[in-house]
Amino acid sequence: MDIEKQYQSMVGNLLPYGPAWNKTEPILLTLALTLSKTHLRVDDLMREIDPRTTTELIDRYEQICGLPDSCYSEQFQTLTTRRNRLDSKLNLTGGINKDFYLQILAINGYPDATITNYNNNVFTCESSCDDYLYDEEWRYYWIINIPHNYQITEMTCEDHCDSYLRTWGDKQIECIIKKLCASHTYVIFKYGVSNA
Repeated sequence: MDIEKQYQSMVGNLLPYGPAWNKTEPILLTLALTLSKTHLRVDDLMREIDPRTTTELIDRYEQICGLPDSCYSEQFQTLTTRRNRLDSKLNLTGGINKDFYLQILAINGYPDATITNYNNNVFTCESSCDDYLYDEEWRYYWIINIPHNYQITEMTCEDHCDSYLRTWGDKQIECIIKKLCASHTYVIFKYGVSNA
């Protein structure tokens, strides 16, 4: 039974008993139609509350959250991208740990990305051969490994002579991570590797 017929039945059942009342009165049918439309509109509003499913209120949500920010170009955003960014801004609990950054990467399309931290121990002559060769300053560096080559652009004959031979990367995710990383750390992005 559809929602309009349910409201017709409910309105009809609210009438007092007796021959003076007709359940098919046009005003009652109109009232049932109005109630069913209101009900469906409330259902739409309930879907709008969740930033992952919002459509009508997305501009308002973005205004409240300060989006789009400098990491996103307004002209290249899809509705899904906007919803994902809004969801990550509103619903992710922050933290300065791998799990938090891996969640951010997954929401933005990199579920297979990994993070490598440099070892805190300084390499000495007593270190094992698989220890890192970095000094103490490198404990503030960390690597985001993105396994597939993303947006690789090769230089062509039509490019200017001062153009890069090859460019790659996703400036959007790099911007997001750099905004969220701790201020005393440095992030290195590696594309086309699974682990460094």
